[in-house]
Amino acid sequence: MKLLECAVKNFRIIKDQKFEFTDGVNLIKGNNAQGKTTVLEAIYVFARGRSFRTRNEAEIIAFDRDGADIEIVYEDLKRTNTMSVSYKRDENRKLYKNGIQINKTSDFLGNFRAVLFTPDHLSLIKSAATDRRLFLDIALSQIEPKYIGYLKRYGILLSQRNALLKEKSADSDQNRILFETLAEQMAPAAAAVTALRYRYCEKLTTHISDYFESMTDGAEATDTVYESCVSQDPEILKDEEAMRALYERKFTDNLSREINMKTSLYGIQKDDIDIRLNGYSSRKYCSQGQQRSLAIALKLAEGDISAEATGEYPVYLLDDISGELDAKRNTFFMSQLKDRQIIITSCTAKSSKKYGRVITMKNGGAV
Repeated sequence: MKLLECAVKNFRIIKDQKFEFTDGVNLIKGNNAQGKTTVLEAIYVFARGRSFRTRNEAEIIAFDRDGADIEIVYEDLKRTNTMSVSYKRDENRKLYKNGIQINKTSDFLGNFRAVLFTPDHLSLIKSAATDRRLFLDIALSQIEPKYIGYLKRYGILLSQRNALLKEKSADSDQNRILFETLAEQMAPAAAAVTALRYRYCEKLTTHISDYFESMTDGAEATDTVYESCVSQDPEILKDEEAMRALYERKFTDNLSREINMKTSLYGIQKDDIDIRLNGYSSRKYCSQGQQRSLAIALKLAEGDISAEATGEYPVYLLDDISGELDAKRNTFFMSQLKDRQIIITSCTAKSSKKYGRVITMKNGGAV
């Protein structure tokens, strides 16, 4: 997959600019607060479906404007495509592919695929479980068409269930029946998400292990464990029907305790992944350097799994990573991305010889 251009209008600091990209490594350089990360943010909207910097879409629109527009042109294995997103302050955003409006986010995702790597991702191994679940959700939504639908359905039902748990009459006979109905509806979606996450973690194990072995010359071994709050049995975790039955029981058998706590205590919103090093949890027992190496391996693995699923590598978006990595890790990371399209931002890059294209940003525009 190759990104050819990205047009940005009234998107944060960028008023009206078109950026063109080439094969290999593209550098976006400039001082801080000039719009470098904003370019990556605009591009990644097409891979994730929304900004990676905010959940409030109003923040994306330039202060003195009523709307913002972004558009990309990219090549995949079949053809050249155009995708665009239009934002208005008082309206829902509008999504398009090749001039045709797309009404569902699930139909929008998976067309343009990208791996984003920011300094925040270097702490992914030891950060909160929500961050690692988000990593899985973003990666899977780009390669598994049904995944986002399962996740969205489960999220809606979970919100309804939590609202019901907070009601004063939650323990009434009538509401008990509602909880049973919700359990029947939530269990299939939860089981499907769990099975897809578990299989993805199996693939992560292979790729992360290979990369980490290369970084340490085979001195250390890794494996990835999907930590479900309802089962640790691998045979059950990848069996959707078994997981469905198990979730349905969990959603009903512990209802009295959940009513007292006024929240759902079980479900995919409680799960986590643990990348273990030499059999020990990397969240607890690894050094900061080891955790950073594992984060690098995790992001490289994300790209590899995407390529295996789709037949082509995604676009790699690197937000000033070189400034956060030591020379050895930075050299290893970049050496693994040969023959792939990379768009990288930097405040410190001086030489332009190793880049296919160099874009210098100043005050939200390309100099």
